[in-house]
Amino acid sequence: EESGEKTPIQKTGKELDAKKKRRIFEENLERKGLCIERETYDKNEGSDIKRVVYVKIHATKECLFEYAEHLQVKKLLKIDPMKIFRDEYKEERSWFDWKLFATLHRGEKFYKDEIWDEMKNHKISARFAQNKAERFINYDEPGFFTTGERAYIVSYILEETPFSEENKSGQKDNVGIEYLLNDDVYASWYPLHDGPYELPNIEDRPEDEKVFLNDRQVLSMFWSDWGRWFKYQPLNRCRIYFGDTVAMYFAWLGFYTKLLIFPAIVGTIVFCYDIYSIIGNEVVDAVCKEGDNRHAHERICPACDEECDIVELKTFCNLFMIANAFNNGGSVFFAIFISFWSAFFLEFWKRYQITLAFLWSKADFLDAQEPARPEYAVTCEEDDVRFNPITLRFEPYREPSIFKTITAVSVVIITVVVVIITLISIIIYKIAVYSIFDHMSNGSLKPYASTLASVSGSILQLIAITVLSQVYAWLAEKITLWENYRTETEYQNNLTVKRFIFEFFNYYGSCFYIAFVKGNFAGTPYGYTRIFGIRLDTCGPGGCLGELAENLAIIFLGKQIMNNFQELLIPMMKSWWSRRNSNKYQGTDKEQIAITMTTPWEADNDLAEQENLFPEYLEMVIQYGFATMFVVAFPVAPLFALINNVVEIRLDAKKYTELLKRPIPINCMSIGIWYGILDYMASIAIITNAFVIAFTSDFISQILWKYNHDDGLSTYVEGHLSTFSGPIMDSEGKEVNDTCKYWDYRLEHGEASLWWWKLKAVQFIFVVVFEHFVFTVVRLIDLLIPDIPEKLEALIHLEDSFAREMMKEVIEIDLEKLEDVRNRVKVKKRQRQKYD
Repeated sequence: EESGEKTPIQKTGKELDAKKKRRIFEENLERKGLCIERETYDKNEGSDIKRVVYVKIHATKECLFEYAEHLQVKKLLKIDPMKIFRDEYKEERSWFDWKLFATLHRGEKFYKDEIWDEMKNHKISARFAQNKAERFINYDEPGFFTTGERAYIVSYILEETPFSEENKSGQKDNVGIEYLLNDDVYASWYPLHDGPYELPNIEDRPEDEKVFLNDRQVLSMFWSDWGRWFKYQPLNRCRIYFGDTVAMYFAWLGFYTKLLIFPAIVGTIVFCYDIYSIIGNEVVDAVCKEGDNRHAHERICPACDEECDIVELKTFCNLFMIANAFNNGGSVFFAIFISFWSAFFLEFWKRYQITLAFLWSKADFLDAQEPARPEYAVTCEEDDVRFNPITLRFEPYREPSIFKTITAVSVVIITVVVVIITLISIIIYKIAVYSIFDHMSNGSLKPYASTLASVSGSILQLIAITVLSQVYAWLAEKITLWENYRTETEYQNNLTVKRFIFEFFNYYGSCFYIAFVKGNFAGTPYGYTRIFGIRLDTCGPGGCLGELAENLAIIFLGKQIMNNFQELLIPMMKSWWSRRNSNKYQGTDKEQIAITMTTPWEADNDLAEQENLFPEYLEMVIQYGFATMFVVAFPVAPLFALINNVVEIRLDAKKYTELLKRPIPINCMSIGIWYGILDYMASIAIITNAFVIAFTSDFISQILWKYNHDDGLSTYVEGHLSTFSGPIMDSEGKEVNDTCKYWDYRLEHGEASLWWWKLKAVQFIFVVVFEHFVFTVVRLIDLLIPDIPEKLEALIHLEDSFAREMMKEVIEIDLEKLEDVRNRVKVKKRQRQKYD
């Protein structure tokens, strides 16, 4: 080929091979019923000219009908026998929806909750069948299949079509568009948006002229606009345009955000009470103030072996204030409240989720109905099949590889070990920083040494979390692709589990260490605990609750801010860079079709690449963990989560509507394995909060002290400062004999006192009683609230019965054909066993 100036375009061997693959691939696409058009123009890159080709693909009616039946796409039937039952269905909306949000959505067509409006107009649907196409509404109309359904069908064909002349079984590297992208045969592939998202200019139009908006403009106007942050989301329109998975994510995010209002209000009230409780607190006054019965000048033992001096107790005043702010009954109440809230949230989400699945005709969608991934199918031999009693078909199937499973598990374990090593490195860094600030000659930073070490360590931990997360995301995807799961659901679930296990340790590892390890296993001056000769660090007087609160605030808030900037800025930068490069495009041949920036395919090509929803779900689930698991130490976490999510919904909506290529629609009936993860995290939160109250905070200790002493907490600090007399390393590294205090309940020579044993017994009793009480109530909530609303369950069964009755002639099983396939499979297996 030549450019417009007749300058030969030199082709390498790789480019010639790519051209051959494109030719074979596109010929195979045309054989499957797809129509192909090409748009060509040249791109100037300095002295070189490269030809850019857009391949436009659309499916014929016959192709759509064939694959819609194969993929079991559900469409609406003409007959509507459910009207009489639908009229009897009453809206089960809560007072919270009716009263609190009624005034916000009144009179707005796209602002009101269209889910309940759709319930009134819901019609019966069934899986499409070619020989009964006349039974479906508008089956002969061009718009019978939505643009999302067309994109879903065409994408499946692109992923299963080979690009080599001989496609041998067991070879997956010569099938599908993804492998062509990896080999740079094509630069990108994407379904087109319906048009621009900018609203048309109506100022120069006649007043009586009607203006029609495409779906993208409607979503941009009524969904992604920042001024609609308090409005309902147009979920049904979102589902039609982006597909079930995207709509289900936004439905879950909106539901979660709405229910966060309750813990946000309660948590804010508890936090204000905690701040108020510091005023006149006897423990804080004993540490921070001077005078009679004050201990501000008590000499505290060094926090490290070398280059750390003995400091006064008042140095830890700030941490005492933070820790004692949460040592009250409000923290216990809020921990119980958040546990019950989690149970109600999960139960009511299940009910709302099945309602959405019913309205979107996915209530009966099963994993067994999902077709095999093309990447999986091409690796199967001819006899690697099994009969599916749900779809009544023989489908590709191979026994899972134990070797691959063991390898994947080993990789996950190794990465978790890497996270633990990183955490230990952060601990060593905090010890070193504390020693440096504590040993400064002018002594100006000595009172803040502990705080500076903690804060800088948390910031470093946040950076490490971000870097490790990106690296492991790439590794987990490669491992899961190598395992080659049968269906897209199995692939996504296994990828989710791998990444979440890593992210759980990555994000929460430092919090668990501070709450339950640091300070509890450090030992005493009579004998410190050491690992590889390194002394474990401790939280100092007052416990670790203050440091835990600081760590939570930095990681939780820092993560939210970084994610929001990242989600908005990265797509904007990618889009800007693509538009910048596209300015070099210019046509050079009169015979070529002139292409400008107004063409939809070129405009969409400038958008950032679409990604799966895993990062979005992970961000919210990690946030859910911070808002529930350590809520005792940071009761305003739900409030910050609520504020973040209000922004997140519109930010994600703007990203999907304006900044990203249109995603491939995927069928789903739920949020998948994420629900199970949320359920496990809710259970972990109950146990975590129980141990934080009992062991990390001084709540139990102070209650027990007041019960055993008539003077309240006036002698609490004095009673909890144990004395050490012996050799101590001074700031110059010399060993000297001295006397100092440390925070523990010990007798002479570091022996545990009777009070210490009594306290540990009461703490364990509290944990057992707390978690048994909360778990019992949570399980009662689970049993008392049905997963499916009673009347909706009746509608689901009625729809299924009517669909089966009206489509029963479609289910024609050719027993002779099935028997013939079964016999051929048996022969192939015997031949393989003979040669093996």
